[in-house]
Amino acid sequence: MGERSIAIFYVDGELRAVENQCLHVGNPLDDGNVADGCLTCPWHGWRYDLRTGEHLTIFGRRKGLRTYPVRVDGDTVLIDVDEGRSVSRQPT
Repeated sequence: MGERSIAIFYVDGELRAVENQCLHVGNPLDDGNVADGCLTCPWHGWRYDLRTGEHLTIFGRRKGLRTYPVRVDGDTVLIDVDEGRSVSRQPT
């Protein structure tokens, strides 16, 4: 099946998991800044909503990040990679 790189962030009391690859040029997102539930790529500033994966940068409408359901079982963080979903924004 191959390997996946997933970034996990703690936002407003909840864990959020998204694919760890910016859709701009493919750089990792795990060192990005998180503010107000949005992740900013540390490389070129593209922004994503961590709840939905939606691409928020003003450079036109683009596909969003894949998001993954996360749950905690004791001290273990579980990510459902089969239920991950891709989001895309439709032009208005």
